[in-house]
Amino acid sequence: MTALFCSAFQFFHSFGKAFETQPLAPYLLLEVTLAVLLLFASITIALQVASGRVRPLDLFFFLFPLVWLTLSAGFAWLMFDQPPIFGIGEDRRILTFLYWFAFDAVRRRFGLTVTDILRALVLCACIYLIVAIGLQIIVPDRLSGRAIPDLDTRRLRMSAPGDCFAITFLSGLVGSLVSRHRAINLLALTVGLVGLLQVAQTRQLTLAALAAAVIIIWLWRPHWALALAAAGTAAFLVTISLRGPVVFEQLVEAVVPNMQEFFGANLAENARINTLGIVVGLLEDNHFLGLGAVSLLHDGGLARIYGRDFFVNDVGFLGEVFRVGLFYCGFLAVYAAIALKLWQRVGCAQHRALIAGLYLFYFLQAPTDGFFYRLGFVHAFLFLLMAAAAARSRQTSAEWRQAPSQPTVSARAL
Repeated sequence: MTALFCSAFQFFHSFGKAFETQPLAPYLLLEVTLAVLLLFASITIALQVASGRVRPLDLFFFLFPLVWLTLSAGFAWLMFDQPPIFGIGEDRRILTFLYWFAFDAVRRRFGLTVTDILRALVLCACIYLIVAIGLQIIVPDRLSGRAIPDLDTRRLRMSAPGDCFAITFLSGLVGSLVSRHRAINLLALTVGLVGLLQVAQTRQLTLAALAAAVIIIWLWRPHWALALAAAGTAAFLVTISLRGPVVFEQLVEAVVPNMQEFFGANLAENARINTLGIVVGLLEDNHFLGLGAVSLLHDGGLARIYGRDFFVNDVGFLGEVFRVGLFYCGFLAVYAAIALKLWQRVGCAQHRALIAGLYLFYFLQAPTDGFFYRLGFVHAFLFLLMAAAAARSRQTSAEWRQAPSQPTVSARAL
């Protein structure tokens, strides 16, 4: 399972983007992995159909990415005469939903519990962290020479493993609040937070993880939340009093550029705002039927018409709606129905808290990063947790029902 996680969370996959790929990521590894997953999933479904026992979860994880891919590639072909192969290439990461077939097969083969799965996740995060920090120390020039501005603090950034670090951090946090396994939870907390800050360096991901952490602590340990807020405020005031001008200058240098990006005088020239306006306009003009996965590899994509700042992936879930249009509501409805059915079988409060916390984190991320397009492996992981938790609850219930009744002993006999 650790090996599967090391593959699924995409640190070793090459995407060709400066902020995602690292030197050890082999070219075309993602495409080869997706082809193997598609073959394995097809064989699994074919065998189930032949036996007459198709599992609903398997059918869902097989049809969901294929229908999405068909719609996104088909809309781009109909609307912009883009050959379907370009649309498939643009949306290929939706096929990471198929990791479910590998995850679930290993879970059922070895009878893994939620604790086993989380331990495998922590091992994966440790491997990522050791390799990433090793690259930052040994070959910093390979990471810093990627057209990143000289003053950008993210010159050693590798954002691909950010999801793994964020999930590890939140898993350790929830475990610390509701579980007695202190050592493994402390390790998860430390590895996840260090990975987010030192390796991934993704501001949106880190802020969403911290916001989710604050909400989780407030819900489960409100006194802890108040104590942490007081301690943080006191530490900030002490730091300001000791090194006032230096700290203020650092805060200004860190905050002002981000403020100017969204609220500055050149707001109309902002890439995300520009793309957001174009996407909404195009969807309205086409009655929200969807315009497909427009690839920059085919005739420059729509950037040839709307300028170089137009990039659909910059606007999160609206970019996903751009791909499939009104059908997005159907995808959401089917996903929610399947997830809720499985969620109802999770009996342990600790497992419910963990899964709810992770979903909260991704809901916070959805406006900018979307919910489906590049996160199929995350949903496979979340369903894996729910399936393991549901299986454990069912096993516990069965053991309780089969336990022999104990004879009652009166107080007088004692």
